Amino acid sequence: MTPKLEDLPQRALDTLDTSDPETKVILYSNNTWSYYRPSLQALDELPVYREHWDTTQVFAYRSIELADLPPVTDLKLISSLSDFHYPVMGKVLSKYGRRGRRNHNGVDIPLQIGEPVYATFDGRIRYSKYNTGGFGNLVIIRHRNGLETWYAHLTKRNVETEQYVKAGQIIGFIGSTGRSRGPHLHYEMRYCDQTFDPEFIVDFETGQLRYQTFALEKSFFNINSRASDQLEEDDEWDDSFKMLASESGENTSEEILERITNPQKSQKSQPTGLNPSNAVYHTIRQGDMLSKLAVRYGVSIDQICRLNGISRNTVLRLGRKLRIK
Repeated sequence: MTPKLEDLPQRALDTLDTSDPETKVILYSNNTWSYYRPSLQALDELPVYREHWDTTQVFAYRSIELADLPPVTDLKLISSLSDFHYPVMGKVLSKYGRRGRRNHNGVDIPLQIGEPVYATFDGRIRYSKYNTGGFGNLVIIRHRNGLETWYAHLTKRNVETEQYVKAGQIIGFIGSTGRSRGPHLHYEMRYCDQTFDPEFIVDFETGQLRYQTFALEKSFFNINSRASDQLEEDDEWDDSFKMLASESGENTSEEILERITNPQKSQKSQPTGLNPSNAVYHTIRQGDMLSKLAVRYGVSIDQICRLNGISRNTVLRLGRKLRIK
């Protein structure tokens, strides 16, 4: 009996590139081929993609209770700007929190049917199917830091379970499937199945990421913990410390003592027109630089540095609020 070609011994002949830089195709001498994904095979072994991994149920952490979680979990979100992409951009119509007698565990952003929905961060698809519990077409992506992002009511899913995706990859399209009153994206962020307000991390109207590393406090898992309230609270800067800043952004011990003991002199040294009651502030977003802010607001870089006690070389943390005028 003549053996079939594919039954003959395999010997690698060539390797071909694919549209995915992390995936290669190996061609063999017996007319067969296979995918080769060395970097993704290493990801397969990570505990985050092995433990509590369930591709059939929406909840995967049934053995972990809220009481088991630490008071604060530091989530590293990105290493570079390419590690993030907004899921969609638009005004949040229905926010995280109470909705009548039930909880609304995410945010709703109304858009047109068929508009693309993007993966927020790199990750692996844990769930991709039609959910009969009300989500309709639902995609859940688990990310390397343990965070999960949920994308619900899709008209079409563009990914399958176990698939790795990159930030900005289209994972589905806006729809109104499941328990929905109109086309929109229902978007959730969860950690160990516990929900928190996605607006802590993403500004959906601008498509900007608020932080590079996010301190996820245990208290944020409370349905009444709203990002809009918390962020406003975090942005209340105490201006009293600014009297300690010299024009160069540096202080000697003598200068600090002088400003503490003689605050009126410090107030007189401020440039004219910088009335604290008419102060202008700017919250740092991706791409912001002191030079850009100076041009945008028509002020000097030195003025921004002076008002905030920083230097031209200070790293601008995402979400920080700077006084401009």
